[in-house]
Amino acid sequence: MSLRILGGTARGRSLKVPDSARPSGARIRKSLFDLLAARAPEGTFMDLHGGSGAIGLEAASRGYAVTLVEQDSRAVKALETNARALDLRVRIIRGESQKLLPRLGSFDLVFSDPPYETDIPTLTAQLLGSEIVAAGGLLICQHPDRLKLPEYPGYAREVREYGSNSLTLYEREETDKVADA
Repeated sequence: MSLRILGGTARGRSLKVPDSARPSGARIRKSLFDLLAARAPEGTFMDLHGGSGAIGLEAASRGYAVTLVEQDSRAVKALETNARALDLRVRIIRGESQKLLPRLGSFDLVFSDPPYETDIPTLTAQLLGSEIVAAGGLLICQHPDRLKLPEYPGYAREVREYGSNSLTLYEREETDKVADA
């Protein structure tokens, strides 16, 4: 299976997709990056479940500083090969995102599309309760449309529907500025 990068410096170029991956379709990727172009056209981008690289490498092609986490060794190899072939600079971390969470740092944009056997509401609550999303940043969760993710204190939530998939966006509130004394 192969798919193409939709925009940026690698636009139109193909990605080799490992059998273990379940890439996001072109419609949802285009919609996601159109939305980001309007709301957050630059910054640091974390793809917590790198898989095929369809999202993370697309983000790198569009100029974001990208980190991808992936636990499957075949997918890690494909990500490295694709990044090299497309001349995209990305940081790839092999491991399970939930276990690595305390050490990953904060990012302006965090994308989470775990394998569907994952408990997505629990993972989402864990992400929202961590410091992975920088103040003013955005957590984007891709999930089946039948699954509804809850509100979370300190975040504004928005849901976008795309056929059988949804994107739930959580925008983290800016931190309060300390008044000068």
